[in-house]
Amino acid sequence: MPAGTPAHNHAHNYATDIEYQREVWKRKPALRAIYTHWYAQCVEALAKHRPTVEVGCGSGNFKAFYRESIATDVLIGTGAELVADAMALPLAKDKTGNIVAFDVIHHLQRPLRFLRQAMAVLKPGGRLVLCEPAMSLWSKLVFRYFHHEPFDLSWPLFDLDGRPPDPDPGHSFSNQAIPEILFWKERERTLAELGACELVMARKFGFLLYPLSGGFSAHGFLPCYGLPALMKAEDWVTRPFSRWLSGMRMLIVLEKTH
Repeated sequence: MPAGTPAHNHAHNYATDIEYQREVWKRKPALRAIYTHWYAQCVEALAKHRPTVEVGCGSGNFKAFYRESIATDVLIGTGAELVADAMALPLAKDKTGNIVAFDVIHHLQRPLRFLRQAMAVLKPGGRLVLCEPAMSLWSKLVFRYFHHEPFDLSWPLFDLDGRPPDPDPGHSFSNQAIPEILFWKERERTLAELGACELVMARKFGFLLYPLSGGFSAHGFLPCYGLPALMKAEDWVTRPFSRWLSGMRMLIVLEKTH
């Protein structure tokens, strides 16, 4: 892929993906259990300030888990309580306690613009909690051969910052490497761009259980029996080498300092 060319998957668009994900969610209890485990980690990372706003609620699964959140999305019909574009947040400055975004960053052509807006609308001490795909030796293998979304670590998102995004009426843009670029490869540069915030947490996790569940795109081979204990064990066993070898997901927590 040439440098500067966004990654698009034209076979998919956001609206049809949401309907498909709802169907998969209903019939795969192991997948629901894994996401519930991830949602619990996100909620644990929230600041005590309120309200908590979810950006890009999609099929509404996080809202069902954490009902006091305010669900927003760019599309009508997703179950969102507020229709809002992540690139133009309709929130007042310094008035939001937390913002949660689950699998949103890697779908944004200009992610720095979103991050700046999120920091602006948070109260001092408020937090932005992000859960995204992570890059590791293992996840690169899985994403390359078993996932429809591309990843391009060479994509120059800092050079593109400030330029108008390419037209994307189906909201089909994706590059799973964006969170890796922002919060691992170019972490210091990202934090410098955002100003008055600090990185509270940057952690990679997961290994075999999510691929065995099949995610939203394949048949699952993971029974539900004993799954909560397996997830805790996986987190504990893989933690020392999840950053470079095994991590499938990342949890990023940014706190506004003033």
